[in-house]
Amino acid sequence: MRPLEGWQQVAFAGDWLKPPRHMNGTSFFYFATDQYRYEAKVNEEQLKWGGRFSQIHPADFNAMAARLGWLPSYPQFTQNSLKLVKEAREKGLKEADEVAQYMAQLIKEEKVDWAIEHPDDPRNFPKVFFNWRSNLLGDTGKGHEYFAKHLMGGEDTVLAESGSSWQPETIDIAEKPPEGKVDLFVSLDFRMTSTGLFSDIVLPAATWYEKYDISSTDMHPFIHPFNAAITPPWEAKSDWDAFREISRVFSELAKDHLPACEDLVMSPLSHDTVDEIAQPFGKVFDWRKDGVEPIPGKTMPKFQIVKRDYPNVFHQFTTIGPDIQKGYGSKGVVIPGEDVYKELLNRLGVCGREGLGKGRPDLYSAKHAIEAILDMSGATNGKRAVAGWKSLEKKTGQKLAEIAQGHEEDAYTLLDITAQPRQAISTPVWSGMEKDGRRYSPFTVNTEYMIPWRTLTGRQSFYLDHEVMLDFGEGLPLYLPPLNHGPFLLGEDKVENSGKWLTVRYLTPHQKWGIHTMFTETTNMTTLFRGWQTVWINEEDAASIGIKDNDWIEVYNRNGAVAARAVVTYRIPRGVVYMYHAQDRTMGVPANAINKNRGGTHNSVTRITPKQTHMIGGYSQLSYGFNYYGPTGNQRDTIAIIRRLKEVDWLED
Repeated sequence: MRPLEGWQQVAFAGDWLKPPRHMNGTSFFYFATDQYRYEAKVNEEQLKWGGRFSQIHPADFNAMAARLGWLPSYPQFTQNSLKLVKEAREKGLKEADEVAQYMAQLIKEEKVDWAIEHPDDPRNFPKVFFNWRSNLLGDTGKGHEYFAKHLMGGEDTVLAESGSSWQPETIDIAEKPPEGKVDLFVSLDFRMTSTGLFSDIVLPAATWYEKYDISSTDMHPFIHPFNAAITPPWEAKSDWDAFREISRVFSELAKDHLPACEDLVMSPLSHDTVDEIAQPFGKVFDWRKDGVEPIPGKTMPKFQIVKRDYPNVFHQFTTIGPDIQKGYGSKGVVIPGEDVYKELLNRLGVCGREGLGKGRPDLYSAKHAIEAILDMSGATNGKRAVAGWKSLEKKTGQKLAEIAQGHEEDAYTLLDITAQPRQAISTPVWSGMEKDGRRYSPFTVNTEYMIPWRTLTGRQSFYLDHEVMLDFGEGLPLYLPPLNHGPFLLGEDKVENSGKWLTVRYLTPHQKWGIHTMFTETTNMTTLFRGWQTVWINEEDAASIGIKDNDWIEVYNRNGAVAARAVVTYRIPRGVVYMYHAQDRTMGVPANAINKNRGGTHNSVTRITPKQTHMIGGYSQLSYGFNYYGPTGNQRDTIAIIRRLKEVDWLED
C-alpha cells in the first residue's frame, strides 16, 4: 500500500490519540512462538569477528535493543501499565515527564520487569489474538511448527530439542516450554486456510466484489477503487463493518468492566524525528552495565501517557477526532489540519449519533473511511500535496512546492476513481515523482531537487560506522556466502535416515501459480501446474536418490517436515530445492514418515532468524520506523534433507 497519510491516521487512530502501539512482527513472533529456544549455534561467520556483539544470542540482543530504545517491545512490562500510571499519580506525579522519570527509576532498580525478558510468563502471553486476512499459520509464519506448538497448542511436530540448542543468558526461560499461549484466536477471512483451521472463531468476511475499498502501491501510478457488486451474503461483513461492530460491543462491556484510565506507552527512538541523533557517534552504551543513566528518549525508549477511553472506543472508531486539527503527516512531513477538518465535515457529513463523536465528521461506513483517506492524502488531494512539499521546504531550504502545483483543485472522491482510476499526485513521503506523466522511479526528488537522503551524511551511504555494524564486519557492503552448516546437525535422534537422501539448501521464493490467488482449493487452481504442494529439485540430484518427476517426497530438518510432490527439472541448480511459498496444506497433503502427522507447509522447515544489525536504533537511518525500517525474519539460509517417501499415508483413520 502506498503510504497515504490519511490511511495512517484512520488506521492508527491518530486523530484521537498518540502514539499507537506498533510492534515489529519478527521480534514478536520470535518470542511468542519460543523460537529463541531453538537457535542452533553461533554462526561460524560470526565467530571469526570475535567482537562485543557478534556472539550474543539473538534473543539477548533483541532484549538489549528494546531497553535501549532501538526497537518497540510489546507487551511492555510484566506489570500492568495501567496500574503503573495509577501508582505514579497516587504518589503525586502530575506531569508526563515526572511519570517518565519515575518509570525509568523503577526499571533501573529492577522493580519493573521487561516482558521481553520473561516471554514464558503467562502474564505476557498474547491471550486474545485477532488475525485479519493473513494466513499467518499456513503461509507467512516462518517456523510453522513452532507456531502450531507453542502459540496455538497444536500437535508437537517440532523435531528439535530445545535442551540441545543455544540458549540466551538474559532471558528468563521456563523449565518446560509453554504450549498454547493463545486462549482465543479469531480469524477474519473469507478463506478457510490453515489459520482458519487453527482458529477458535472464523468471522465471515466480504470479498472484493462485496465491499468498498481502495488500492494503490508504489509500483503503479494509479489509485484504484473496489466497489461492491452485491451486498455481503448471509452473515458476512466487510472488514470495516466487522471491526466497527466489535468496537460497539467492546465499548458496551467496557462501561462496567474497563472504565476510562491512563496508560503508559513505551515508544522506540523513531525514524525521521530528532530521536535519530539520540545516540551519537554510533557508540553503544547499555545503561544496565555501561555506567550511563537510563534517560527516556536518549538511552532508553520514550515513555508517554495516553488516555484510554475504553467505553467510547466505538464513538472514536466511527468519527474523526479533534487531534487531526493539530496537523498530521508521515516521515517527518507535517500537513496543517484545520482546513482538512473543515473539509471532512463537508465531505463526510456531521455525526448525529449521541455520544462523544456527535458533531464531528462521520466515519461510520467504509465509504466514509475511503473519502476521509482520499481527502487527507497528498497522493489524492492536491492541496495536501502542496502543503506537504511546503513542509519539506522548511527542512531542506529547497523550492519544492512546484512539484505538486497545478493540482490544487484535484480532490479525488470515490465516484471520481470509480469513473476512471486517477493518477497519484507526487507527495514528499515517497522519494519518487510522478509529475508530468512520468512513471515512478525512486530517489528522483533527491537527485533532481537536491533533497538530502534520509541518512547521517545526507547522501547515499556505503559506509556505516555504528559499533554493531563494525562488530559484524558489515561497515561496508559485504558478500556473505550461504551458511555451510545445517540446522539438523545437533545430535537429535528422532529421524531414522534409511534409504537414499540428500542434503540441500532449501529456498521458498514467490509462487508462480497462485501467489495472489485466494481460492487455491478450486478445481481450476488444483489442476494448474500440479496443484497442491510441490518441491522443485534438480534432475541430477533427483536421480542420485531415486526420485522421479511427480514422486511423493519428504523434506525435513530440525524445525519440521513437509510432504509434497517432486518437480524434477534442469532449471534448478544442484544442491538447491525450491518450494514456492503460499502453498497451503488444506488439501492433498499426506503424512510425513517421521511423526506420522500431516506433512507440513513450506514454512515447516524454516524458522525466524533475526539479524542483529537490523535491530540498531537511535542513529540516523538506523532508526526504527513502522513498516519502514526494522528486523525482518530472514529464513533463506536453511539446510534440509530431501528423500523419497516410501509409502503415502493419507491418515484416513
